[in-house]
Amino acid sequence: MLEKPENNIILYNNCPTCNGRLIGDYDKGELVCSTCGFVLEDNAVDSGPEWKALNLEDKEKKVRVGSPRTQTLHDYGLSTEIGPRPSTGKYENSNYNRIKKWQTRLRTSNPGERGLSNVLTKITEVCNNLDLPRNITETSAHIYRNTLKQKFGKNKSILGMTSASIYLACRKCGVSRTITEIARAAGIEKKQVSKYFRLILRETDESYIPHPSINKYISKISNKGKFKPYVERLALKLSSEISESKFSSGKTPAGLAAAYLYIAAVLSSQTIPQKDISDYAEVTEVTVRNRCKEIIQNFTIIHSLLSKV
Repeated sequence: MLEKPENNIILYNNCPTCNGRLIGDYDKGELVCSTCGFVLEDNAVDSGPEWKALNLEDKEKKVRVGSPRTQTLHDYGLSTEIGPRPSTGKYENSNYNRIKKWQTRLRTSNPGERGLSNVLTKITEVCNNLDLPRNITETSAHIYRNTLKQKFGKNKSILGMTSASIYLACRKCGVSRTITEIARAAGIEKKQVSKYFRLILRETDESYIPHPSINKYISKISNKGKFKPYVERLALKLSSEISESKFSSGKTPAGLAAAYLYIAAVLSSQTIPQKDISDYAEVTEVTVRNRCKEIIQNFTIIHSLLSKV
């Protein structure tokens, strides 16, 4: 397989003779096929650094490049940042503080950049409070930047837009975080997060964003309640058997996950109150009770017991 980009340079991904896998010998500068031994290139240029590092600390000391481009900074992290400096003479410290102050001012020279910097800082703070992965933070910042491009994010609540962007990023990346959790971490009401989430969907992203799967909610609730592993496995099995039907359509995944866990606990002779499961799932006891009743009425659950002879 070969690719020919716009600059007319042919890049081989496999051996042109036998379609085998290519191996690079960096010491000799050769590109060799691992199957037939055909030497595709004998003067390959080493694009790596000219220095060698024995450990991670040595590598960090010798590297001469900055941090990668990121969406979480208003300037994508491309500008220079003056870090802390050890205390020296009084005159030198005054000059250093003055230079650092002006450098900070120049990074956000207009109100638009200052507002964007405040929102992105708040997004990073909320994501850190929720222990969300890095891709959620980057996706949230990208969503908010899109709202600014369409001139929709101006004159809106910073906390509202922050929380709605994070919730939409969680939905896109399949991370099971509820609006209640995000609103609690941001310090605002749940209704306000729902309001801005609907506004973003209507104005900027009209595509349907599905909820995370029921299995993820089962694992999340089980981890919160520290349930036994076999209870979680039985709940996942029930979910896989029932999810094929149209029963789960139109129902909240958290409520169904709580119902599956409660039924699995009863079948496993585990005493777990409905109130505890509903609190972990952040739904009402009535929801758990209704979902359990619907599952029992629509399906026949056969639980086999194996005994050692």
